[in-house]
Amino acid sequence: MVNWESILKEAGEQVQSVSDNLKGRQSGLEAQGQGAGGDITMKVDADAEKGIMDLVRGQVEDVRFVTEEAGVVGPPGATWTVIIDPIDGSANYARGLPFYCTSIAVLDGPSLEDAKYGMVRNLISEETYFAERGKGAERDGTPVRTSKARNLKDSCVGIDMSKAPRATVERLVPLIAAVRKPAHFGANALEQAFLADGKVDAFVDIRDRMRVVDFAAGYLIAKEAGAVMSDPSGKPVNTKVSLEEKFNVVASCNATLQEKILKLLNP
Repeated sequence: MVNWESILKEAGEQVQSVSDNLKGRQSGLEAQGQGAGGDITMKVDADAEKGIMDLVRGQVEDVRFVTEEAGVVGPPGATWTVIIDPIDGSANYARGLPFYCTSIAVLDGPSLEDAKYGMVRNLISEETYFAERGKGAERDGTPVRTSKARNLKDSCVGIDMSKAPRATVERLVPLIAAVRKPAHFGANALEQAFLADGKVDAFVDIRDRMRVVDFAAGYLIAKEAGAVMSDPSGKPVNTKVSLEEKFNVVASCNATLQEKILKLLNP
């Protein structure tokens, strides 16, 4: 039997070492070409991703990878699909902004709802978030739950507006005006972990730019901690596992807050 918890946590520690060793060095930012996700791959991305894949291959048979940099690697009918974003928030990393993470999810089926294990490691604080489907979520071994916020006026909501078209920003204005603290930190997987941990009360990304590599691990962790998720129309988020598919997500600490956010997005 595969001990995915041990593998994922070891992978997080390994990426931590790569990140720390290259942090502040120009060599870590050197371009290694264009990744499968369309962004420039830096050395820190490439080294971290290769380390994760090598670690998994050394302990697991019949595995397929869907990764930010290498793309889809392995047989399509594999028992396990491992979804990797080695450095989520790489733009923050390049600028020296202290908010980025590594994100790894393990699926036992073809779609997002088949996420079985998820790990997000905060590469600044070194905290590790982990979840197994049906068994709750934890931070460094301590169970976490979403906040109990029910009023937008008291809520901190992560809102991703990066490269959003004007019409999308205008649609978000009522929500921005209604919440106590609108915020965006630049690493969506870690923001989902913060939702799980009660550090933020909701997360909204309606740019049609979210991808499964940015989302799968944080999705499972937040969901297992009690988060409610949908697209802006209220339909379930259950994207296929591919680098091409892009989608929207609204995630809240509970159904009450979710309903209030959806009403503002759909007046």
